[in-house]
Amino acid sequence: MALPQKITFGDMRSMGVRGVLVYCADYRCSHSIALMADRWADEVRLSDIEPNFVCSACGKRGAEVRPKFSSARMGTG
Repeated sequence: MALPQKITFGDMRSMGVRGVLVYCADYRCSHSIALMADRWADEVRLSDIEPNFVCSACGKRGAEVRPKFSSARMGTG
């Protein structure tokens, strides 16, 4: 069964998102890193790059890549 395709970097950038969060594919490891997405072309999908990562903490190949949305700021009214 194929994994679902994720949005492209171009789609992500059109929403104003400039970075990605990369999570180790091993849920027990839970290592993650934030990266700027400038190195990938607009037509590349986030799911296209996931198999290329190797975790620097545990050595497992594969990752979960998600857009890094800015955190919401709560107003005081």
